[in-house]
Amino acid sequence: MSSDHVSSVQAIQIVATREINTRVRSKAFAAITAVLVLAVVGTVLVFHFLGQGNAAEPEKVGMTADTAQFQPLLAAAGQASGQPIETVVIDRDAGEQQVRAGDLAALLVGTSNGQLQVVVKSSLPDGLRTAFGLVVRQAALHQEISWLGGDPATVEQAIAEAKVAVQPLESGEEHQGARVGVSAVVGILTYVMLLISIQLTGQGVVEEKANRIVELLLATIRPWELLAGKVLGIGIVTIIQVAVLAAVGLGTAFATGVLDLSATVIGGVVGWAVLWYLLGYFLYALVIAAAASLVSRQEDLAAVAVPVSVLVIAAYLVGQTMVPADPHGTSLTVLSMIPLFSPVLMPMRAAYEVPGWQMLCAFGLMVLTIALVARLAGRIYGNAVLLTGGRVSLRTALAAPA
Repeated sequence: MSSDHVSSVQAIQIVATREINTRVRSKAFAAITAVLVLAVVGTVLVFHFLGQGNAAEPEKVGMTADTAQFQPLLAAAGQASGQPIETVVIDRDAGEQQVRAGDLAALLVGTSNGQLQVVVKSSLPDGLRTAFGLVVRQAALHQEISWLGGDPATVEQAIAEAKVAVQPLESGEEHQGARVGVSAVVGILTYVMLLISIQLTGQGVVEEKANRIVELLLATIRPWELLAGKVLGIGIVTIIQVAVLAAVGLGTAFATGVLDLSATVIGGVVGWAVLWYLLGYFLYALVIAAAASLVSRQEDLAAVAVPVSVLVIAAYLVGQTMVPADPHGTSLTVLSMIPLFSPVLMPMRAAYEVPGWQMLCAFGLMVLTIALVARLAGRIYGNAVLLTGGRVSLRTALAAPA
């Protein structure tokens, strides 16, 4: 290993460490992280309470000794109809008293002629009609089977074991609602974190240039080393935030039961999201660092940062519109291969199990683009960062000697 290389590595490490220490110890870092954590937890809790609000309250039904055999059927019928049912075995007199008192919604009893009867206070709740209808039909079927000399228990077992053989012509998506939710959350977090990192990188470059700190730094290190250290340092800070948000979000989601996807699927989605965020950060950070080196005042930063931010916003809007509707559509697949869109679209599509060749193709294009942008950004940054005063034109930055 050459001494120059060691020197470059050390220089990049020093700059990156300085960026990390400065950012992590700042009040802004703690405030932004706290706000994002609260936003993630709040979003998960909203989904949780919405899900609870949509669930019907369980109805309590009494069963006498001669109807207790229908408990499993009544509970299953209630679950299928969306009305949870709790059953309790009780004698008829006590059951009727609880029905009058409102402690039981209904009481299922048998009559002298072998029929079933539902005892209610005034009327049968609508949510129980479907379940009781199924129980009554099942009881009638038992009677017919017994009259024909068959065994109702054997018939029930045969019915329970009978299954419909399904042959899908197109692959369907399991847990569609959960996948839509995970994709949306991943898209929002990637979008927000990329915008934050763009802003931090741009502000850092302009601040050092305006305060003439960059002149002192470039007296001992080369421009590309300063650029690489800055991008790396801010990248590590933002990935810490991403890791914290992912851990808090997943922990809250699993604790509240919002996610019904397997840990393997969730782990894959999170892994892809972190990878694509890193790739997107390095691409956009290099672009914004080069663009920010063209100006010398914070108030001029927006003029060069907005075009970069618009690309991230556009990718996010495309993802939130197209991914839930058709995650494997041709248009979306092509757009997600474009490096400027890939960091946002690919992690959103990952919730729907993107084919491996598409991920590898997008990854290869992304790495190639980052390498080309790094070379171009290094030239612009190195030539423009020491030019103070008015705004430096892109032509001047490119034409100046490297």
